[in-house]
Amino acid sequence: MSKKKKSDKATEPNNGMQGKIQGTKEYLEDVKGELKKVTWPTRKETLTTGLAVVVLVIIISIYLGVIDFGLSRLVRLILP
Repeated sequence: MSKKKKSDKATEPNNGMQGKIQGTKEYLEDVKGELKKVTWPTRKETLTTGLAVVVLVIIISIYLGVIDFGLSRLVRLILP
């Protein structure tokens, strides 16, 4: 959240479009401040975790393919 002191919504007059624009500006400033606090991964970390995801997807796909093939063969044996 921003460090600015926010007034009570009940006492704050509704300024229509101008109030919405100001609220949007404050929100985007808060987002910008929060993004500066983020610790972004290095290129090496990103490549390593990306490779791990791809390898796991391939392994799980092969596993599920084998299970599907085996179950379909079993069903064909049971229901000729």
